[in-house]
Amino acid sequence: MNLPFTALSIAAFLGTAFFGNQTSEDRPQKETIRIMPVGRIPEPATVLLTIAIPQNGQMVSGNPVWVQFRADGYSLGADSQFDRASEIANSEMGQTVHVVIDDQPYFPVNEPAIDPFNEDGYYFDMSYKFQLPFRLKEGAHTIRMFLARSFGESLKGERAFHAINFYIGDDSNRPGMDLSKPFLTYNEPSDQIDHVENKPVLLDFYLSNTELTQDGYKVRVTLDGKTNRLLTSWQPYYIYGLKRGKHSIRLELLDSRNQIMPGSYNNVERTFTVH
Repeated sequence: MNLPFTALSIAAFLGTAFFGNQTSEDRPQKETIRIMPVGRIPEPATVLLTIAIPQNGQMVSGNPVWVQFRADGYSLGADSQFDRASEIANSEMGQTVHVVIDDQPYFPVNEPAIDPFNEDGYYFDMSYKFQLPFRLKEGAHTIRMFLARSFGESLKGERAFHAINFYIGDDSNRPGMDLSKPFLTYNEPSDQIDHVENKPVLLDFYLSNTELTQDGYKVRVTLDGKTNRLLTSWQPYYIYGLKRGKHSIRLELLDSRNQIMPGSYNNVERTFTVH
């Protein structure tokens, strides 16, 4: 005897009609991770970041290394007064300098200035000094520094970034990184900022000696082992849909043939946590 259709059997019949014998795992899954471009925050034209010590090519004897720099036209430690500070995670350190040694993750610096306040309270043209939080092996090293907002976004002007090579011990015959070729400096996301599940996560990087275009250089983004997007414009991005927990991200600087550009820093992988 034929049994009457139930609601469940009708749903099963319709599912078969539309998807055949596919299981739910076989059916196309809706993309939950989105990477969306956002505009650059306006930058003051007077900003200038300069590494004073060590000098480019210098052989350094002290270890850990002391670094001295100047930050002109930019107030370290202040909150960035932009709407973006409420859209994404914001650091209690305020505006900082992000310091990258070789291929390691950056650490932020907003050390008290060496120069005292003058009687007019002018504090935007200051010298700063700090010691690296770790020792370095003998040989060639590269330090990259750039100014960043309190929510982690890097300033993109040429004068807001400075990179040099230096040496630990007597190894100056070994060449350092070629700073005249195209290279990428990874910035965010990182565990220096407390990302939360209900806010987008900032994706940000700095480019040197190149630009991104549709038919030229590109940046490939891979999140949690899956290629998510080719970026053809140098600007900040928001990552939507990341769940709570630890995530991995890889940025690769590609040439016009979509091949990874040679260089120690053009294929970078980092981990970060969403709380």
